[in-house]
Amino acid sequence: MLRTTRHNSGDHPTSLCSYLWLQLDGQKNVKSIPPALQKNGYHAEFHRRLPKMKPQNQKKVIILSTEESFRLLESGVLHALSNVYHLCAIVPPRSPGLIEKILESEVKILFSINQTFWQMVQHFSEARLYQTYVDPLLQRDLLQVVRQRNIGEGEPDQHTIDHHEDGALDLDYPKALERLTGAECRVLDAILKGKSNRKIAEDDYLSVSTVNNHVSQLTKKMDANDRTHTVKRAIELGWLRSG
Repeated sequence: MLRTTRHNSGDHPTSLCSYLWLQLDGQKNVKSIPPALQKNGYHAEFHRRLPKMKPQNQKKVIILSTEESFRLLESGVLHALSNVYHLCAIVPPRSPGLIEKILESEVKILFSINQTFWQMVQHFSEARLYQTYVDPLLQRDLLQVVRQRNIGEGEPDQHTIDHHEDGALDLDYPKALERLTGAECRVLDAILKGKSNRKIAEDDYLSVSTVNNHVSQLTKKMDANDRTHTVKRAIELGWLRSG
């Protein structure tokens, strides 16, 4: 789960792969996603079935129907497809069981069904900077998946990993300060609340390069691989608390 690698500045995590976008919730009309992606420079197409031909365009995004997406998930072929595509999925909130199954199938980018199409495109553009990316609206489910994995392995105290009903995760500053600086703690707290580096910079009146440096330093100190992995590491370290 979440086996991630951080890429150096300027590297592209999917330079050898196109994207295969799975629709794992029937509430969204995924035919509306290609136009939104196309307006942002992506070669996006909707397909009811998996194309037989391997895509040649590295910026190609293939959006599959709900029926085909679940068929591929249940058939176990996504592991093989991960060598051809970078796998994305739209999933409903409060579905940790589905998320765990998806992550075990080599799907590395997750979007919440509750995002608008334009918000998904924005998250998609940010997700392309990483090998793995989990929509902030799915943090609740990620937390539950990690808790299940920790059963029998010294699961953190229940109080330390509670969170608000809106899904936001609160950082326990005293614990985090034992390893991070005050500035790094503030950046980590913002990451837990789903803010992008640019948004953190705007809110804290910092340059984006300064925030990028803080993120780089705190991920190293937390033995994390990237932003997504820091959420998992914060849970494992017992740095989350109820508000």
